[in-house]
Amino acid sequence: MIALLFLSFFILLILGIPIALCLVASSILALYVSGANLVVVVQKLFTAMDSYSLMAIPFFMIAGGLLAEGGVSKRLTDFAKSLVGWLPGGIAIVVFLSSAFFGAISGSSAATVAAIGSIMLPAMLEDGYPLKFSLATIATGGFLGIIVPPSIPMVIYGMAAGASVSEVFMGGFLPGFMLAGGMSIYSVIWAMRNKDIIKSHKFSLKNVWITFKSAIFALIMPLIVLGGIYGGIFTPTEAACVAVFYGLFVGLFVYKELNFKIIVSILRSSIITTGVLLFVIAAATAFGLVLTRENVPQTVAHMITSFAANRFTFWMLVTVMLLIVGTFMDTCPAVMILTPIFAPALAAYNINPVVFGVVMIINLGIGLCTPPVGLNLYVAAGLKKTTIENVVGRHLLWYLFAALAVLILLMSVPQIIMFIPNLMK
Repeated sequence: MIALLFLSFFILLILGIPIALCLVASSILALYVSGANLVVVVQKLFTAMDSYSLMAIPFFMIAGGLLAEGGVSKRLTDFAKSLVGWLPGGIAIVVFLSSAFFGAISGSSAATVAAIGSIMLPAMLEDGYPLKFSLATIATGGFLGIIVPPSIPMVIYGMAAGASVSEVFMGGFLPGFMLAGGMSIYSVIWAMRNKDIIKSHKFSLKNVWITFKSAIFALIMPLIVLGGIYGGIFTPTEAACVAVFYGLFVGLFVYKELNFKIIVSILRSSIITTGVLLFVIAAATAFGLVLTRENVPQTVAHMITSFAANRFTFWMLVTVMLLIVGTFMDTCPAVMILTPIFAPALAAYNINPVVFGVVMIINLGIGLCTPPVGLNLYVAAGLKKTTIENVVGRHLLWYLFAALAVLILLMSVPQIIMFIPNLMK
C-alpha cells in the first residue's frame, strides 16, 4: 500500500500534475486498493482546514500585500540602504536586510522576492552589479521571508507538530538575521574583488535619520505583531488580523499609496493564493492519513533511531533528506507531510520541537533557491523576464554554502534558536 502510494505520487508529479492533485489522487488510489471507505478522504479534507491556526494564513497574506503595495517595501529598502549601502557589496547587503525586515511583515518567500526584487534589481544593475549576481542575491534573500517571523510555514508546522506557533516564531528571529549576515559575507568578499566595476556610496547620518523617520511605521509593525503575541494581548491568528488593519491604516492614511483598485487586486491575489495553499494542506493531510494508517511515522522513527546512533547522525540524515525534498517540493506541503514522520523521533535525541521546526523550515527554504523546482528562482527570473539559467550559477552556489554553514551552526548550538523563546517564558 505504501509502495503504491509513493509510486503513484511520484509518477503524477513527474507528469506535471499539480502537487495537491498528486497527493489526493495517490491517497485515494492507495485507500481504494486497500478496501477502505473513501468517504474518509472527504472528511479528512474538511477537518484539515477546520483549524483556528490556519486562519492566520490569509490575513498575513493580505497584510503582506497591503504593506508591499502601500509603500512599505520601498521605505524599508531606503532605510537599509542608508545603513549599509556604503559597505563593499552594500547594495547586496541591503537586499538581505530588507528581505529580513519584509519577512517580518509578509511571512511569504515568493512575496519577499517580488516586493524587494522589484525595487532592488534596477538599483543593483544601475550600480554595475552583474545580472546573475543580482538575481542570485534577490532569490536567496527571499527565503528569509519564511524564517523571520511571522512565517506561514511556521504556522503550518506548529499545527502539524502540536508545537507553540508563538515559540516557533520567536525561534526563527535570530536565525533569520544570522542567515542574512552569513550570506552578506559572500557579497562583501565578491564586491571587494570587483570594486572597479561597481559604484560606491557614502555614509550619511542625516540620510539614516531621514529614511528612519520615513520607515518608522514599517518598522513598528513587527513590534506590534510579535510584541502583542508575547505580551498575551492576542494570539498569532489575531495578530494577523491586527496586521491587516495596520497595513490598511499605513497605506491609506500615512503613506497614502493605497486606493480601492489596489486593495481589490490584493484581496483577489490573496484569495487565490490562500485557496491553493489550503487545498495543498488539505491534500497533504489526506496523504498523511494513509501514512498514519500504515504506521509509517512510527516505522520511520524506529529506523532513524536504529540507524542514527546520536544527535549528530540524526541531524545529518534529516538535513540530507530535507534538502533533497526541498529541491522538488514546495515548503508548505513538505512541512505537512514530513513533520508527522520525523516528530516521533525527536524525543529519542532530546531535540526541542521548536528547534526542529526552525531547522526544518531553513532546510526547505534553501530548497526554494535550488533547481529544478525552486520557486524563488522562477520569481527572481520573472523580475527581468529571463530564464532561471541567469539565476543559477556560482553566486547562487556560494550563497547556499553560506546558508548551510549557518544551518550547521544552529544545529550544533540549538540554544541560539531557543534564546528568545526562553527569554519570553
